[in-house]
Amino acid sequence: MVSVYEYLSHSAVIPAALASANYQNTIVYYNDGKTVMGTIGTVNRQDLTYQQLPVNLKNAVLAAEDKNFFTEGGISPTGILRSAYDDLMHGGTSGGSTITQEFVRNYYTGIGVQQTASRKIKEIFIAQKLAGEKSKPWILTSYLNLIYLGKNSYGVAAAAQTYFGLPVNKLSIAQDAVLASIIQQPSNYPQLQYRDNLKARWTAVLADMVKDNFITQAQADAATFPKMLTDTTSSTVTDAVGVLANNSDPWAPYILKVVENELTGVDHVTQQQLETGGMRVVTTISRPMEVAMYKAVNTNIAAIKATPGAKYPSYMRVGAELQNPKNGEILATYPGPGQKMTPKKCAEWNCDVDMSIYAREQVGSSFKPYVLSAAVAGGMNASTSILNAAPALCVPPDYDALKLSQDMKYYSTSACSQNNLSAYFPVQNDGGEVIGDPKKLWGVSPQTALAQSSNTAFTDLAHRVTTSKVIQMAQAYGVNISAFTQGGSNLDQMVGQVGLALGTASLTVNEQATMLATIADNGVYHTAHVVKYWQLPDGPQQKPITQTRGVLDPTNAANNAALASQVQYAMSMTTVNGTGTSAAVGLGNRPIIAKTGTTTNSHAGFFIGAIPQYSLVVGMFTESQAANSPESLAVLTGGGFGGYWPAKIWNSFAQAEFASLPVQNFENPTFSGDKWIQIGKLPKKKSTCTFTIHGHKITIPLTGKNKNKKCNQVTPTPTPTPTLTQPQNCHGHKRNCFPTPTPTTSSTFGFPTQTSSPTATPINSTTGTPTSTATSSPTNTTTGPGNGGGNGATATANGVRAGLAVGGVLTVLLPGSLLWTTLSRRRRRRGKGTAE
Repeated sequence: MVSVYEYLSHSAVIPAALASANYQNTIVYYNDGKTVMGTIGTVNRQDLTYQQLPVNLKNAVLAAEDKNFFTEGGISPTGILRSAYDDLMHGGTSGGSTITQEFVRNYYTGIGVQQTASRKIKEIFIAQKLAGEKSKPWILTSYLNLIYLGKNSYGVAAAAQTYFGLPVNKLSIAQDAVLASIIQQPSNYPQLQYRDNLKARWTAVLADMVKDNFITQAQADAATFPKMLTDTTSSTVTDAVGVLANNSDPWAPYILKVVENELTGVDHVTQQQLETGGMRVVTTISRPMEVAMYKAVNTNIAAIKATPGAKYPSYMRVGAELQNPKNGEILATYPGPGQKMTPKKCAEWNCDVDMSIYAREQVGSSFKPYVLSAAVAGGMNASTSILNAAPALCVPPDYDALKLSQDMKYYSTSACSQNNLSAYFPVQNDGGEVIGDPKKLWGVSPQTALAQSSNTAFTDLAHRVTTSKVIQMAQAYGVNISAFTQGGSNLDQMVGQVGLALGTASLTVNEQATMLATIADNGVYHTAHVVKYWQLPDGPQQKPITQTRGVLDPTNAANNAALASQVQYAMSMTTVNGTGTSAAVGLGNRPIIAKTGTTTNSHAGFFIGAIPQYSLVVGMFTESQAANSPESLAVLTGGGFGGYWPAKIWNSFAQAEFASLPVQNFENPTFSGDKWIQIGKLPKKKSTCTFTIHGHKITIPLTGKNKNKKCNQVTPTPTPTPTLTQPQNCHGHKRNCFPTPTPTTSSTFGFPTQTSSPTATPINSTTGTPTSTATSSPTNTTTGPGNGGGNGATATANGVRAGLAVGGVLTVLLPGSLLWTTLSRRRRRRGKGTAE
């Protein structure tokens, strides 16, 4: 009998390991390389070395499962005899296995787990063979890395994260004992309904640890049963791959999915490597900055809810992203409210969609930097150029890029076609807002046009640059320009549509943050990424695949930086005296380049802003973007504009994270390029003489018979002075304004129909420089110049139709407006396709 036993023992062959026995999931860390964000993989398992296993954890398992492990030869004869007796007396099969036997059963092929005598015998002999070939530390380590501990957790490292959100070296004695207790019934003990059973087993394990001199009685008495993370009744949205956040960080599930997509889609990691290869991935994400990001968003959501009359409905969405402009690292995001909610609530809030990386929304006027960049790269001087910020324009098509736009006196979507300009695009400033001076034909600098967010100026500029160049610039900045059906912004379908300048394409928060980061880094694009480095077990660190390139001039780094400095210059006044001043509150004189954006019906609002160290974009949008959707940011109060709540969120984060940073300046602008003049030629200032007759001042132009005369050679002739009356109620404003004029016959487009002769004949062609001529009339009706259309005016003794009277006889303001300089902005709803 003994010889048979010896023969079987010596002839036993250790089988090959099960392939699945070595499967490990990928562990994902924050940028400190120490704090675990979560795991990715079909098997939740991570291997540890013997030295990495805490002594108390090893002792707890030995006390619970096999206290003679270090002295036995792979099997326990007494255990086998006890098991055989129980089987004989009570029927069936029972335990009696050692740790070595349990490891053999789960690690090697051909053993199985069937409760049969033949399998048990095979297990015994292989366990003995293994004990003779492998060291005890190797067997114990392999066992603790492999053992199933419930909740899809294999090994103590995975279980420590699953139940306590901690690495094994941070576990308490009480937590060590819980893991050791679960080994007995891993499918049942973690469930709440078996909590009393688990506690009883836990108490017994602590007692055995005292009995075996692993801990003192005082340590056992001080232990309290720990809280288990799996006790929560909320569900976490996961996918088939097994993306699992090992802590309560609400952003973690979203970022883990981005990590998975980046590794497999860009860095050529296979899905099998990711799910079973035991990779270690360190991300670019800063946990402290994530905490600050969520605090900024949640603080403002609370402020909205506390605002009288405001609502924060479940259709509201927020996305935000912080990037390092120097390398494209994404440091923090606000992808959504988190996924620890019931499936019903998750569906209501669309909690499983990443609003910062993957959601595509119209971005409104925050698209205008792409137009500006294309113009600067195309040769426009951002300092000297003059853009057309008229309240309303008809903008020529792309193929007439050098034609000037035509002013509209009154905005109408049909005004262009009614004036035989059917190929032109009608556009107005937000609510017809006044930006610029009609005496200067509404001409403003690119910086003013951007700060005040002139829709007309940038739509006209897009036509001058051509939409193809704008789209190419967006692509250079990293925007996916492909069609919606291919997951892109749809920009490649918008060639020839000058309205794209107003943000009608659908971009992501990430694309906007990358564009802004590129401008902040002097025109150098860096691929945005969340993976800092990754490595296979015992392998070297692998850096992510990224690109770095100049955007405004890819062939000349110095010129690229110089061109970018002009873009920075043009964007530098948005938070100073533009549409985004609320973003700069509490930040002193810190330089910020920025832009606001709001879409039609306030379906979306954006604030994009950067300092030299960081690029931060905040977007708020509704679930439905349909034109007839009643969903609107307006219910939040603040008009639903990007310069309000999105800017406030930006400011909350900036005050927390930027205020303590050293103040850095953007590059001093280096201006180059040509002076682009997008307005008609200004009329020369006429020489005049002013006289006082009967207490009234009159001005006489030195023209006609007075030409070439000096004032002391001119004989003044009294001229009736039109009388303007001030209405009692001037639209509720405590400012000067003028009554509604007596109607005169005028075209919709803004070219006045002359009521008397002599006349002023506007030259409507805008191929060259628009001009007009006018002759003074002794009557009280004066007709003004066209100057490219829409700047003509008809003044009468009863009031003013629009614009300026000719010849300096009478200068008045448009109805409802007093100053031709920039006023404090009263944002109003705009027409289709317009943006703040």
